[in-house]
Amino acid sequence: MPSKSFGSVKVFSPPFDLPTLLHLLDERTKELARKLPLRQVVLFGSWANGRATAFSDIDLLVIYADPPRDDAYRIVRQTINLRGLEAHIYSESEARQVERTLKRMTEGGIVLMEVSRSLM
Repeated sequence: MPSKSFGSVKVFSPPFDLPTLLHLLDERTKELARKLPLRQVVLFGSWANGRATAFSDIDLLVIYADPPRDDAYRIVRQTINLRGLEAHIYSESEARQVERTLKRMTEGGIVLMEVSRSLM
């Protein structure tokens, strides 16, 4: 005789939806721009292409004006301050060295902030 089953399924969902994440990133990117001379900020990966799950990290490319700074990573992490943030942080000169890789990585991404090259 089969026993009664009281199985349960845990469903995990992301802590927020894409519009909420974009709103948070917009606010925090503005704050970050007061601390670092930002050139470009791009959300990419599963969040940008609509495949985010509860376990997805938040892939964020941050490029700031030269010179390279030892404190850039700390500033970005503390200012953006989102669980699951996977920050890819480069000065302009560092980004130029891996430009093709960064373009492939962020293809289809959502540009949150970009300074026109003519303004740099």
